[in-house]
Amino acid sequence: MDVVTADGSEITVSQSSNPDLYWAMRGAGQNFGIVTKFIYKIFDYPNSQDIFHATYHFTEDQLEVLFIHLNNLINNGTLPREVNAYVVLRSKPLISPRPVFVYHFYYFGTSEQASPYTQRILSLNPISISNATFPYKDVSHRSFQASVGDPTCAAGISTKSRFPVGLKTYNAFTNRKVYDLFEDMITTQPALATSFVQFEAFPMQGVKAVDAASTAYAHRHDDILV
Repeated sequence: MDVVTADGSEITVSQSSNPDLYWAMRGAGQNFGIVTKFIYKIFDYPNSQDIFHATYHFTEDQLEVLFIHLNNLINNGTLPREVNAYVVLRSKPLISPRPVFVYHFYYFGTSEQASPYTQRILSLNPISISNATFPYKDVSHRSFQASVGDPTCAAGISTKSRFPVGLKTYNAFTNRKVYDLFEDMITTQPALATSFVQFEAFPMQGVKAVDAASTAYAHRHDDILV
């Protein structure tokens, strides 16, 4: 990185040049200087690879069994690298008068390969199910409407404020309290009806493969993002 520091100095920051600043900026990022140029490592996407995506809806009475399932799936940060799973607590009046849990499951492969995981989810008796298979390059568009040309990325569109929390595991008792507070909030304040709580789980192998001493970053012992 080429960086201008607070005293106006122009310096190069890398593993061999100003390594202490590189350690700090690589993880913590801001507040150390203005980056005027950087070299970033990117990877080609797997052009021939498909993604299997399934969506399941669960009602509030299934909260405890759902989060027990998610804890077992995440298994202390050992979620398989082919899997991505997240649950969104939100209002969906067409499905239920009360807030529901929308479980998004992704598998880097075919529906048949995903079957050992999807069968476990089906055993929880979701109230609705949908699924699709699409190319890896279409994940952002098909899943979040967040690709180039989608409304989410249009100029002038405001973004939602998000307030993340890191966890080691889910606590069903706590999540029951979160559900009650969320339901009360959107009931008493209808302007907040489009709010949501997102419980995310990502494979951590790539993160944990990086030497923890090589960079500064917070929440390094967390396996879950809320």
